[in-house]
Order: sequence, then structure tokens, then C-alpha cells
Amino acid sequence: MEAAIALLGGSAPVLSIAVLMLAPGLAFAPLLPARAAASPVTALAAASALGFGATSVLLVTMSSFGVDLDGISVRIAIGVLVVAACAIPARERADREVGEGWAAAGLGIALLLGVLLQERVIGGSPVPGNDWAKYVLYADEIRESGSLLIDNPYWLLGVPFREDPGVPSVYGAFLAMTGQGAAVVAHGIWLFAVASILSIYALVRTLWGLRAGVIAALLWAVLPISQDILGWHGLANQAALALLPLVLLYAAEALGGQVDRRAVGGFALVVVAVFASHRLSAAVTVGALALTAIVAVPLRGAHVLRWGATAAGMAVVLGAGVAYDLYERNRTFDGSQGYEAYLSQKITWDLVARDFTYAFSAVAVLSALWLVYAAVRRRAELRDPVALVPIAALLVVVVGLGYAWVLHIPNAYVRMVYYLPLVAVPVVAVALVTLLPRRGPLVAAAALAAAVLSVSWGQAENVRSLYAFASPASVRGLDALEARLRPDEVVVTDRCWSFLATWLLHTRTLPALTPADIQPKAEVRLAEMGREIMSGSAEGRALADDLGVRYLVIDPTCRDEEREFLRPPLFADPLYASKRLVIATIRD
Repeated sequence: MEAAIALLGGSAPVLSIAVLMLAPGLAFAPLLPARAAASPVTALAAASALGFGATSVLLVTMSSFGVDLDGISVRIAIGVLVVAACAIPARERADREVGEGWAAAGLGIALLLGVLLQERVIGGSPVPGNDWAKYVLYADEIRESGSLLIDNPYWLLGVPFREDPGVPSVYGAFLAMTGQGAAVVAHGIWLFAVASILSIYALVRTLWGLRAGVIAALLWAVLPISQDILGWHGLANQAALALLPLVLLYAAEALGGQVDRRAVGGFALVVVAVFASHRLSAAVTVGALALTAIVAVPLRGAHVLRWGATAAGMAVVLGAGVAYDLYERNRTFDGSQGYEAYLSQKITWDLVARDFTYAFSAVAVLSALWLVYAAVRRRAELRDPVALVPIAALLVVVVGLGYAWVLHIPNAYVRMVYYLPLVAVPVVAVALVTLLPRRGPLVAAAALAAAVLSVSWGQAENVRSLYAFASPASVRGLDALEARLRPDEVVVTDRCWSFLATWLLHTRTLPALTPADIQPKAEVRLAEMGREIMSGSAEGRALADDLGVRYLVIDPTCRDEEREFLRPPLFADPLYASKRLVIATIRD
């Protein structure tokens, strides 16, 4: 239908999204673990993340082999992929489980609450945050060039695009298929936020039953920590959070001896998709699977070794194109900064507890302690207790990477907290269904969700306000500046307007990023130049003269990595001022 509409000269964006994310997921449902595929609701819940994984791996591979990503090539490739999936033997459907209809209704309620809370953060335009602009620009350039390994003509005076390729490949394909304006994909993070609710349901429902699955989806949907990642627009991280529950599901089923060759193929595909989507999540995945394997070998012996070897072989084959892309992309990084650059990003546990809400944090800690006690003392019947091993391994890796500065390992330490819901939510759901009889778990979960929701509802507006750099007033100011700019003129921005100004002005920018904002070492010196110009030092004034810099773009509420307000440039005169934007001209 989508292709037919395109042939007639029309556009169906909703159908295009379904083609890119849902159709491959439904086609590859037989690659899910048998217990997940046996339930229609669970298979459907996993379809969006699985479909995104399949599509992103396909598109990155196509680009790596020199195929242009345009509307025709993308449709043909996905069509061939879906048709090929028909050759995979279908899973047998289990008898309809009692209450599954109610479980579907509960999942629907969780989705509704999640969407309502997400709307309070990212509904309307412009969306909050700074990072969305780099993904919009990259998607637009992908549509124009048909390739992923391309240069950014504006960022830091012109450098290669170094963003992880998974989501941008899908964004670029969507724009090529629909002809929509590039800014429309700024809301694309919403799809991955919804997909993460569905994925956590698929994980917990498969391993611990219907009630646990609904509870997990409900709690995941209302936790305020998920709002923060939407506020600053951590798109790659959010996409990986939709995939990681499936990784944990495959690992847990392997420990239970529930994985056949088809599921091994699905596992390999999802792991490769994580690598394409987010490099930090890839490191977390490797660490968690390695720790799980250490436990699995004594439990399952040769079975796990054969399973792991088969999965690794399939991942090598499926991920060849992704590996090439990542190699070409990463070799321009010039390495990473030392750990000292990120010491301001240490985890503050009181803030973490607030982001989870104190009520949920207390319940999560008590649930974890009780599960450890129950597993050691064996005084309670835990359904699939061995399935908790990958989740425990994930917790160890997350905490370890959060404190990697102790071993002088560089990392964005504070961002490890975004993986904690993958541990806390299943733990609470399992504890509730194990400890309480009959309807007790759902009643307790509803009460806990209501307590969390009472905090999340107001917190959502605070998050949006905190990250609302782009507003009607600030956009008007940048429009006025754009009219004054000379062709290819360089504009210097502070850290808060960095990606936004690059996209909205479409001119070369030199953002005054702090070291904690930077991952590639190759960008450190360029950011230092921006900071020098912003400081007004003699070296900075000379740099500004050499580059022909006339304008500075500043957020008067912007803070540095130590949460201190940035000093205003005293050598420049304000040309335009609003609550979140000051445009200043450098004095002669």
C-alpha cells in the first residue's frame, strides 16, 4: 500500500513508519524465543524494536556496500527482506492463556499513560533539548547524499558525521520515502519511547507471566527518569533502551535452555542492532553478556558454548556492514579523551533516587534484597530464578561503568543511570507477583504507579522547561540573524545552543563545548577555539578575526559542567535578547 501510494505521487508517512519499523518485526517474529513468539500480544509488543533492529542493520549494510539510500532502494530492500522472512518456519501458537486479553488491556493502559507523560515533555514544536537538531541535520544530509559516511558541512567548521548510524539511517530513509520536511523527525524519539514500554513488557511477560509483564510496562511508563532522556533528546540511547530488553530476553532464555537455532539468529540480529544504534549501550551489552556467560557455562556447559559460538558466527555475518561503518566512522575520532574530562559527570545517588521517585527507589531496593534472600535461602518459589542472572549481570556492569573513573577509564559516568530501570522494573515486578497472592500484585503496582505518577506529572513540565532552548522568541531571533549572515559565515555558540544553532542557521558553527560534552578527541581543539573566542582573550580575538566571526549565540541561563552559570562575554554588544537567547556582536 505504501509503495502504491508513492508510485501515484502521494505520501503516507504513517504507512512509511510501519514499513520501516513494524513490518520487518512482524515478519521476523519466528526469530523470537519460542515462549515470546507463542503469545500474539508478546510477539506484537516485541515487533517494533525487532523491526527497527532489522531495518537499521539492513540500511547500514546497504550503505556500507555502496547502495544509495533512496525511496526506491529502501522499499525494494525491505520488501525482499520481508518476503525472505516468509521462508522462516512459523512458531506454534500456544493455547490462549487465561487472562491474556486483560493483560493486553493492561498493556494498553500503560501505553496510554506513557504517551500522555511523554506528550508533556516532547509534545508540540519546537521540541525541547539540543541534541535533536544534530539528528535532523544528519537525516537531511542522508536524504540528499543517499549515504551514511558523509561530512557535516556546518558542525565545528566541517567535520565527519560521527553519530551512531542506526537511527539516522532509518530517519534518512523515512525522509527519502515521504518527501517530508526534515524537522518532522524531531518527534521520532517518541516512537522509541513507546517501543521501550512494549519491549519491557515482552521481556517480563515471557519470563515471569502476564501480571508481571503488565506491572513492568506500567512502572516503566510512569517513571520520571525516562522523561529526562526525552528532555535532552538522547535519541541513540533511547533507541538502545528499546532493544536491550530483547537482548536480556534472549540471554535469559538461553540460560533456561529455551533457545533454538531460529532464536539464535534473532539474538545475533538484535545485538548487531545495538552496536549500530549506540556505542555505549554496545559496551554495556558486551559486559552483561560476558558476565552472564561466566554463570551460564557451569549451569549449561556445552549447550551454552555451542549456542554462544553459533550466535557469534551469525553476528559476524549479519554485522559485516555495520562493522565496516563503525570502523570508518570511529577512525576519525583520533581516540578518546582521558578520564579527567568526565570527572564532573559522576553519579549522585540522591538525584538518581529523586529521578526514580523515593517511593519507587525504596520498593526497588527492598525487592532486590528480598529476591537475593529468596534465591540464597530458597524459601520462596521464584519463577525462572535463573532468568534474573542477565539482569543481575547488567546491574554489575552499569555500576562498574558508573564508577570506571576509579580505574581511570573514560566514560559518561552519569549516563549509566539510564540503564537502571532495566534492572529495577523487572525486579519490582517479579517481587510483587511472587510475594503477593491473586490480585495483590496488580493492586500494589497500581498504588505504586499512582504515587510515582503524582510526581511524574509535574516533573514532566519542569523537564520541558529546563531544556526548552528553542522557543518561538528564540527562533525568531535566529531567523533575524540568518538574514544578516554572509555565505558560509562562522558563528560561535555556547554549549547550550551548539547543535540547535548549527541546524537552524545552516552556517558553519564553532560551539564552545566543555570537555565533558565531547567524545571524539579530534573535536577537543576545535571546541577550545570556540571557548577562547567566547572568553574574549587576546588569542580568542585573534581567532575571531582570522575566522571572520561577527556573532555569538548565547543562552543566558546556560551552565557549565559544574552547574555554574557561564560568564557573559563582556567584549560583545547584544543585538537580540530573549529569555533563552542572546545574539551578540563582537566589538571592533
